[in-house]
Parts: sequence; structure tokens; C-alpha cells
Amino acid sequence: MPTPKRPTRETAKKAAKKAAGHGHHQQREANDLRRAYEHMGRVAVLRQASQMPETDTMTTLTRLAQQSIKDGQNKDAADLLRAAEHLSFAVLAGEGRDVARVSAELKESIAEQFDESMRRADEHWNEEGEHSASISEIYESSRKNASKAFEAEFYHQALEFARGAEALAHVKEHGLLKLESGHKKLHLKSA
Repeated sequence: MPTPKRPTRETAKKAAKKAAGHGHHQQREANDLRRAYEHMGRVAVLRQASQMPETDTMTTLTRLAQQSIKDGQNKDAADLLRAAEHLSFAVLAGEGRDVARVSAELKESIAEQFDESMRRADEHWNEEGEHSASISEIYESSRKNASKAFEAEFYHQALEFARGAEALAHVKEHGLLKLESGHKKLHLKSA
């Protein structure tokens, strides 16, 4: 029978690092919960300040975020609410067209940011695989509206729709985000 090894400095360091990693996970969870809280507050302010109607999309994203928090999925809640925030801004941006003159240099920078956001959205969306019907509908609608707004040169709106799609692409399906069947289709209206 082999004799038990004495703990070495190296194994002690590994054990300390592993224990510290657990604290890091708790810190990340706390940060995600704080992010969800902040995004929820911003969405509420947007609704109040703009008299924005309660849309099916915002209701769905808020409800899913609240359920995610209850289920301990704080990162998903924060991403859902971040999407709601960006989509709220996109809807509001449609009410007031871009009035500032856009220089060629700014237009190029906007196009790069738009393309990068859409690329990241697609990349994360495809990595996740299966998505709930409601999240898929909102994601596809966001992408479609982003492209439509960009083509119409409504850059504020286009960037917000693209960022909303990207935020939705980060939501991981844990089997918790399935909505009742028979829920009507959700679409964001661009102006």
C-alpha cells in the first residue's frame, strides 16, 4: 500500500486557487444579478418617460427575465433585460429620425459596428443551437428590423436592434424559457 503523500506547496496552491474560483463564481452571479436589476430599472424608466406602450415583446422579455432570476439564471436575466433595453431604444429611435448629418467617416464606423454586432449575434446564436419559439421570433424580428433600419439610414435604430439581437443570442436555454403554446407571435414594429 503506497504511503500517502504530504501536501506540497504546489498542491496547496492548487487547492487555494480552486477555493478562490468558487468565490469568483459567486461574485459573477452577484454581478449578473446587479446587471439584471439595472437593466430592469432602465426598461421601467424608458416605459415611463416615453409613455411607450406595453408591447408583447417587452412583456415577454421581462417575464422571462423574472423567471430566470427565480431559477438562479442571473446572467440570462441580465441578457434578456439588456435586449429589452436595446429594443426599447430602437422602437423609440424610430419615432425621431436621424437628424444629424452623417459624415463618410462616421458612416464607415457605424457600418463596422453594425456588421460586428450582427456577426457576433449570429455567431452566438448558432453556438447555442436550440432556442425557444418566443426568443427565436424576437431575435429574427430584431435582425430583420436592424437590416431594414440600416438600409434606410436610420443608424441609431439599426444599431439598437442589432445590439438587442446580440443580447438575445447570449441567452442560454436551460429548459426554463419555454413559454406556453398558443402564445401569439411577437414582432417589433420599426417606424
